[in-house]
Amino acid sequence: MTNWRDQVLRQFNQNNPLYLVLDRDQLLLDEMILTRLNEENIQVVNFSDSILFRYEFEHEYRTRIERRDGCLLVRAEGQVYHVFSYDLLQTGQRVQLDLANIFSKFSTQIIRQLDVEVFDALYAAHERYQGSSSNKDTLDFLTKHIYKLPYDLVYTRAELWKLLLTIHYELDSIPDVVKEYIVSVLIQKSDLAEMPIQELVFSSSFFYNYLGAEWDTFVHQVHNLAVTQSGVAIEDESYYEAHPFTNPYMKGILDNLFVEGLLQPVEGLPDNDLPAWMHVGMKIDTTRTEKIQLEHLYQRLKESTINDYRYKEWIKYAELYGQFKHRAIVTGTFTQEAAEISDQMNKPFEKWMLQHYGLLSTLPHLPLPKMVHHISHYLAAQEENKLALLVMDGMGFVQWAQIREELIRQGLSFEENGVFAWVPTLTSVSRQSIFSGMKPFYFANSISTTNKESVLWNTFWEDQGVPRKNISYQRGLGQEKYEKENILPLHQPNVRVYGAVIDIVDRMLHGSIQGARSVSSELRIWLETNYLYCLIKDLQEVGFTIYITADHGNRESVGIGRISEGVLAETKGERVRIYDSTQLRDYASDKYDQTLKWNDVGLPGHYHVLLAKDDAAFVNRGETIMSHGGISIEEVIVPFIKVMS
Repeated sequence: MTNWRDQVLRQFNQNNPLYLVLDRDQLLLDEMILTRLNEENIQVVNFSDSILFRYEFEHEYRTRIERRDGCLLVRAEGQVYHVFSYDLLQTGQRVQLDLANIFSKFSTQIIRQLDVEVFDALYAAHERYQGSSSNKDTLDFLTKHIYKLPYDLVYTRAELWKLLLTIHYELDSIPDVVKEYIVSVLIQKSDLAEMPIQELVFSSSFFYNYLGAEWDTFVHQVHNLAVTQSGVAIEDESYYEAHPFTNPYMKGILDNLFVEGLLQPVEGLPDNDLPAWMHVGMKIDTTRTEKIQLEHLYQRLKESTINDYRYKEWIKYAELYGQFKHRAIVTGTFTQEAAEISDQMNKPFEKWMLQHYGLLSTLPHLPLPKMVHHISHYLAAQEENKLALLVMDGMGFVQWAQIREELIRQGLSFEENGVFAWVPTLTSVSRQSIFSGMKPFYFANSISTTNKESVLWNTFWEDQGVPRKNISYQRGLGQEKYEKENILPLHQPNVRVYGAVIDIVDRMLHGSIQGARSVSSELRIWLETNYLYCLIKDLQEVGFTIYITADHGNRESVGIGRISEGVLAETKGERVRIYDSTQLRDYASDKYDQTLKWNDVGLPGHYHVLLAKDDAAFVNRGETIMSHGGISIEEVIVPFIKVMS
């Protein structure tokens, strides 16, 4: 059976070495299409900035095209071919891709706002669709049959909560146009008139905060009722008012919400007068609660399966593992299980990285960034009045889980996602990519230093039309006692775009004596200083929207012996060696065990990478260190967070 991808792919072959593709609907950027093209030695390059494209084209592709060594698709998102340069127009085969030709029965205006990941289900339903191509009919069909959201059957709070949990917890993402349609229907229902429907549907953090407040009220309500019943435990729900939390669906999902930290348990009440199913949402016996949480997370991780093509699934897995590993470190339990999960996930992840990582940089920066160099472009697209990007050098999802707990305890909430760092996962490579908005290929002259970050950050935003006087950058934050006077935008009111490096985590990594436990202990002490909380609150007070990310993560590694060849890429944590020729790199790879030759995707021509495999590090044999540079999931996938309140 053919699918929509076949309609796209049949337009390309290697008979023509160069195609110019108008792809306003981003059809070429589907992961499976990119993979299939790559298997046919057909590469896709985005044409957005003509100067950057010309640099890459001349260095990487012109000779190959002239030799007919493979095929190149140059894609642009415009609707006219004159966006391409004259020499390309003279030789390239022109192709225009359009969703209207694939999903002709639906409203093209609506389909263009969907994530490409729903196109498989949409294509399968296309032939049997009996509605019109109007926006309303298309949205009704999408909502009910593609996203499986029975919005028209929602009349009670319990039904609304179930719908909202499907939106925010069960589904990866829902486009705004579908959310707007759901809101337009729900706000007309009199039984829901008093509820903040718009905020509940659009904001995950708002919904979970709302649900948490409802849980707190409910628990106290049931407790008070139990007290009036002479302290007898209330297992019979007829004793208390019918409530959405007593709905079987809500009972079934509560464990996940509390264990995964989406809801916070109620403290200070005894559980002996409450039904057993409510105990998961109460903090009574800390040891018991932590054991339940760890067991739940362990089982979820152990039973997880990853679709080979989907980067989003790896991000979700990394986030879940971060929570599990953090709690295992804090409690000193489940250490064997954590090692087991690490082995389970990193072997297939390494395979995925070698096969699919190179395609990520081709994907768009909207609706969310996929790689760290997308972050600046994503921020520019948000059109915030004032924005701050806090880069926590070295922070993986394990450290974020610890930081998140403390900040939530202090009243903050977040929209949480993840992005892929650049490989090798070194500060000078990946952090420069964040501040420049570029692949490392484009800052070859400074790839071994971080001293150009301020210039790169300023240049990016000036190219977006932001005057130099409104841009600010700082680094080396977090080590000193927090003082407002030290934070530039707090005493420079003209600053609208603020980039800051907080490198305390990275310093902890390189100074750790007992591995992950040392880092966790030091991070706890640092969080008690309230440096990060005060910085966030002070920036919010002067109007900044705040995002938090990292340049790379980290993992605990064991030394296999030092390698004398190559350039020392980073002190105290060698997971990578850099060579200026592939011959030297390959020679070292053959000479030493537990090494992996990287494919150097996105890197300058003189920069060739040899990685340590698994949990190995190029330090003294048997020495345990916290390190980075490699391609484990802990190093590569890092948090990308928006602070909501």
